[in-house]
Amino acid sequence: MATISRRDGRTAREMRGKELRTSDLSQFDGSAWYSQGLTAVTVAINGPTAARQENYRRCTTCIHVNRAARIPQEGGTGRLIMMERRERERCEDGELKQFLTSLVEAIVCLDRFPRCVLEAHVTVLMDDGALFAVASNAIMCALLDAGVPCRSTIAAVSLIMCNPEASGNEGEPEIFLDPTAVEESTDEVRSYASATFVLTNTGGEAVLASRVQARPRSSAYSRPITPKDLSRMFALAAKAAETLFVFFRNCSMALE
Repeated sequence: MATISRRDGRTAREMRGKELRTSDLSQFDGSAWYSQGLTAVTVAINGPTAARQENYRRCTTCIHVNRAARIPQEGGTGRLIMMERRERERCEDGELKQFLTSLVEAIVCLDRFPRCVLEAHVTVLMDDGALFAVASNAIMCALLDAGVPCRSTIAAVSLIMCNPEASGNEGEPEIFLDPTAVEESTDEVRSYASATFVLTNTGGEAVLASRVQARPRSSAYSRPITPKDLSRMFALAAKAAETLFVFFRNCSMALE
């Protein structure tokens, strides 16, 4: 079986370096800056505060997603490429907004704050893979920093499935933890599927949310995602989530 090597020298089941800072943005009720490798996201929380419209029976969530880095204007073919990239980012930002909204609505005790609004301003500072996992971890830490009551705490993990051979689909696929953007979107490590699992800190293997995507059929290593693939990815994600919870505790985040 051919061995797949990662450009950054990590093993298949090794995460990138993590960093967390909280309370940097004093004008908000809570904030968190979180990174894994080069992927970095900052989240600022406002609220829950009284809503202008008082017909809400419970707290309403408003998630705002934007990118800190702006793509420079170019001409000719370069401009077309940049426009396509902008469109892809707009689509991804919309999906990320929906994903984070569902997480916040699931973990925050919104019924305690009728006729209120909870705002989260999510800024993608750098996207080098595993964006949905990094953003999910950042928003959890920001909620805790703001003192927002939650039913549970979460940790999110991203993985990819890779074909084991340089050619053909024989053998058991390999799982790469915490992929980079190149690993997610190109054939460099023969990836054919990516997944993000959000797990709760409840002493069990409880998945709050998941996002699974297959590489396009035009990919050189495209193949179907099997139930066994999903089971193996989830098992590794559960183990990785445990290390994330330990990391957050060591950063003095109250996870209980």
